[in-house]
Amino acid sequence: MYSSQEDTVNLALQNKLFEKNEWKALLHYDNSFKVTDKKFLASKDLSLENELIFTIKALYDLPSHYQNTNKHAQCKFPARFLFITHELNISKDDFPQVKCQDLYTYEQKAPADKISLIYVSENVKNPSSMMGHTFLKFSGKNSTDREVAHAITFYTIIESANPLTLIYQNTISGMKGMFALQPYKKIKDNYLKKENRNVWEYQLSLSEYRKNLIYYHAWELKDIKMKYYFTSYNCATVIYNMLSLANPKIYEDKKIWITPLDNVKFLYKYDLIKNTQLLPSDTWLIKMLEDTNNEVNATKNFDKMIYDISQYKSPKNIPNERQIELGYTKRDNEDYMKLSFLPASHNLNDYNREYFGESELKIAYLSVLINDTNIELDEFTLYGMKSYMPYSSLTHDLSYQFELVAKKEYTENMKYADTLKIDGGIGVDFLLFNDINIYTIFNGGIGYNSKDKTHVFFNPQIGVMIYELLNMKSLVYFEPYYINNNHIYDKYILQQNIFIHKNYTLYFNLEQIESSKSFANYEFGLKYLF
Repeated sequence: MYSSQEDTVNLALQNKLFEKNEWKALLHYDNSFKVTDKKFLASKDLSLENELIFTIKALYDLPSHYQNTNKHAQCKFPARFLFITHELNISKDDFPQVKCQDLYTYEQKAPADKISLIYVSENVKNPSSMMGHTFLKFSGKNSTDREVAHAITFYTIIESANPLTLIYQNTISGMKGMFALQPYKKIKDNYLKKENRNVWEYQLSLSEYRKNLIYYHAWELKDIKMKYYFTSYNCATVIYNMLSLANPKIYEDKKIWITPLDNVKFLYKYDLIKNTQLLPSDTWLIKMLEDTNNEVNATKNFDKMIYDISQYKSPKNIPNERQIELGYTKRDNEDYMKLSFLPASHNLNDYNREYFGESELKIAYLSVLINDTNIELDEFTLYGMKSYMPYSSLTHDLSYQFELVAKKEYTENMKYADTLKIDGGIGVDFLLFNDINIYTIFNGGIGYNSKDKTHVFFNPQIGVMIYELLNMKSLVYFEPYYINNNHIYDKYILQQNIFIHKNYTLYFNLEQIESSKSFANYEFGLKYLF
């Protein structure tokens, strides 16, 4: 005898299960439904409440109504089934007994005695991994008593190098998202050996119920059509929903933009870590040995070397990745208040010691100038990256930068004009005494403004970055600027940051321009990281 559909629906509505954070996470809901595949959300008038009602009724369907019982709701949505029965304190025996052969095979071949969050270090040169990558690892003994491990990943493949195409796909059309279960060793070796990226494993501390919620929800996403967006729905967003099943408070800890590092920090904040392991790439290990003044020999077998690296450059110590700046600036003898917002991720003059090498990643950075009469756009960087990796005789690293930006620049007649630019460069960086980086970059690109129209420019740089006593950092560089082979000006830059708190930075910037006339621009203010 089965309990009544109506009784269960009424009980679920009385308990307002549709308002629970776990239910929202199971449906990937964040003010709107991020997954719209009808195989995943099937209620006609879609809402959190209606999908709950639809799911409960579908769980009561008689298996005899299905030619293939693997399509039964109990087989398709085992995490929803578990959540509903657990929250209402009812038994699964009160529902029709359904044979779920495909789900059974999943349980036998891909067990999850342990679940780990995997964080792969950033690669700012690759747009799809510029902020790192997170995914889950399921491990345990399969039906043949053999230890197995699988990676559960959500990713996309970038098929175009055209920036405009990428912008369109990211903001409007989305890219094809792929949710896959693959052998963990294959994924791990690809990151470590081919991409030279570190892998951190965080085994999660979970109750049996929470562990099963995550495990079965991964099954629910199988064969579901999902769109991938760099900013709003990516690998970090999917993992954020998974972690919200581990602790529903995480769902309420929303960020403007969930990043892979946010997921790592959630683990520490909500005490979800049972143990941690770092799997370093050979390149990273070489850099670590060089940084710590250990002898490095290219013939050494790193697998046989043991070092304590538990406190060395950890993701948990990387500063927060969103920034607001408020300051005063004097520009062309005009006084302005400057307001800036960086939704992700960090600047070259920030505290970047937890990264390998100095780097910058700016996505949708906006800066405006405000005075008594108007508000002006100072800069909008859609995407900008800098990777200054110290050169060594073993790794032969080069440095790179690229940006797609609209900002105020001097024209050939030394007038400020709003300029659209696409530029990039390559160079080399050298690390001295662990605190000083000396670099040179050969940079150039194409620009457009109302004065110079479409033009080619060349702006090489040579500079130095210094980490100083009292939590300070200086960036000093020289940059000559050429437009269409005409030498327009020389620029001398000093940027001084004082890290007064992990979330607060005082800054002072001085810009000396040498052309037919000499003048200086400067600014100072406060930066808040959150």
